[in-house]
Amino acid sequence: MKKILVPTLFLGALLAAQAQFTPGNLAVEQIGNGSAALSSAATPIFIDEFTTAGAPVQTIAITGASALTDTGTGTSDGALTRSTDGSVLTFAGYFLAAGTAGVTGSSAPRAVGVVNASGQYSQAATSSSDFLANNTRSAVSDGNNHWITGTGTGTSGGLWYSAGGAAPTQITTGGGNFRNVNIFNGNLYYSTASGTAGIYAFTGIPTIAATATLLFATGTGSSPYDFALNAAGNIAYVADDRSAASGGGIEKWVFNGTAWTLSYTLALGTTTAGGARQLTVDWSGANPIIYATTTETSTNRLVDIADTGAGAVFNTLATAGANTVFRGVDFAPTPEPSTLALGGLGLAAIAFFRRHRKA
Repeated sequence: MKKILVPTLFLGALLAAQAQFTPGNLAVEQIGNGSAALSSAATPIFIDEFTTAGAPVQTIAITGASALTDTGTGTSDGALTRSTDGSVLTFAGYFLAAGTAGVTGSSAPRAVGVVNASGQYSQAATSSSDFLANNTRSAVSDGNNHWITGTGTGTSGGLWYSAGGAAPTQITTGGGNFRNVNIFNGNLYYSTASGTAGIYAFTGIPTIAATATLLFATGTGSSPYDFALNAAGNIAYVADDRSAASGGGIEKWVFNGTAWTLSYTLALGTTTAGGARQLTVDWSGANPIIYATTTETSTNRLVDIADTGAGAVFNTLATAGANTVFRGVDFAPTPEPSTLALGGLGLAAIAFFRRHRKA
C-alpha cells in the first residue's frame, strides 16, 4: 500500500502546484493591502485572479527578498501584460521596501516582475539606469526577453530591452514619456500622451536602437493608456482616462486599408469619475469582450463590455477594497507545454498505480 500511496500523493501534489492559475480567468494587478490610505510611498503589489464573471479566485502577494513595490497614487504605473507565449505575467516596479517615501523619485533600481502559471514570482531585468528618479510603467515579454517603458529624459526614459532578463539597454534615443507597451502580430507598440498622443508602432520587435512611427493619433487632449489590436490588425481598442464628458472611455479604432479612424467611444457610465486606463480583449466571439479597470484613485472597478455597438453598456465585475486600487488587467497565464506533458504523465501514473492496487 505504501509503495502505491506515496507516488500517488506526490504526483497529485505536483499536479496541484502546476495549476494555480485557471486558463481563461482574469489576472488583475492590485496596489495596496488595505491597511493604510494609498500614497506616493512604495506600496505592496498583489495579483488577483477572477473568473470572467467577476468571482474572486485567489490573491498572490508579491513578497520575498526580490519583491517589487509600486506607487500607491501614481496612476500611470501598474500595467500588467501576459507574455506572447502565454506563459507568464509581467509588470514593472521598484526594488524598494514597502513604506519607503517617494518611490518614483527614488534612485532605487527599476525591474520587471514575472509571475508564471503556477503563481511563482521572480524578478528580472533589474537596472539602476532606466527611468531613474521617474516612473517605470509597463513591461511585455515573449516568455524570455522583456521590453519596458516609462518616462525620463536623455539616457533614462522611453523604451528599454532586456535579453533573457538581463540588465536592460535603451532602444529609443533621447528618452521619452511612454505609457503602455504591447506586442501584437509580431510588432511592438507603445502609447503616449506626450507630443502627439496616440499609438506608435515598430516594424517587428526591436532589440537594438530603433525608431517607431505613429500608427494613429488619438486626438487633441486625449489620454491613451493600454490598447489591444486584433489578429487582422485592423481593429484597435484604446483606454482613454479622460472623463466621459471629455471623451474618455474605450475608443474603438478601425483601419480601412488606408487610414485609422475613430469609430466610437464606449463610455463607462455616469457613475465613474473618468474613463479607463488598462484593458484586455477577448476576440474569440462575434462581439469582442473588453475587460478594463476604471480610473477612481481607490476602490475602483474591474468592468467588462461586449462590443455590440456604440450604445453597449459596461458591467461591474468587481470593486477594489478600501485603500486599494486595481491597475493592470490581462488573462491568466497558461502552463507551458512541458508542464502539461508532465501533468499528463502524472495522471497516467496515478491511473496505473490505481489499476495495479485493485489487482
